[in-house]
Amino acid sequence: MKMHSAAMLAVIGCGVAHAAVAARLPAREPGLWQSTTTVLGADGKPLANAQNVVTVSCVDPSTDAKFFTSDENTCSSVTVAGAGAKYVIDGSCTQGGKPMSIHETLDYASARSVALKAVISSPAGAMTVTSQLQWQGQCLAGMEPGDEGSMVDGAFSKADNINDPGGL
Repeated sequence: MKMHSAAMLAVIGCGVAHAAVAARLPAREPGLWQSTTTVLGADGKPLANAQNVVTVSCVDPSTDAKFFTSDENTCSSVTVAGAGAKYVIDGSCTQGGKPMSIHETLDYASARSVALKAVISSPAGAMTVTSQLQWQGQCLAGMEPGDEGSMVDGAFSKADNINDPGGL
């Protein structure tokens, strides 16, 4: 898994797999999404360089749910439950050959605003990830659906694409 920050590694790199899904997540507005993410360690303190990390992604209908249910090679079981604005994703996964589990809640305020909270448990301890995702408008020039990265001096800097093998 390639990632450019500890925060996004926790949110997406440890994300859950494509699997038989009981509930279908609501569609987000296609376009540019900005995520502001903080990762707390088992001690409840933010991890180094993982507080208020801002990333951007280009979402279309084919990549939307992948951002919440990615990395199919590391998870053996995943369930998605919920309705309306509230959804829960649970998964049993491995990372670096070690077992882990994820319990993720998504709160859809609208098709343009989603709050995420995930607790990722492993033998090394638990991490809590919170992220606020906001729609920003059209994807930036040169971005493709599934692209994720950051803004550097006003320009998009690509870290990965969720559709690439080993992406996000």
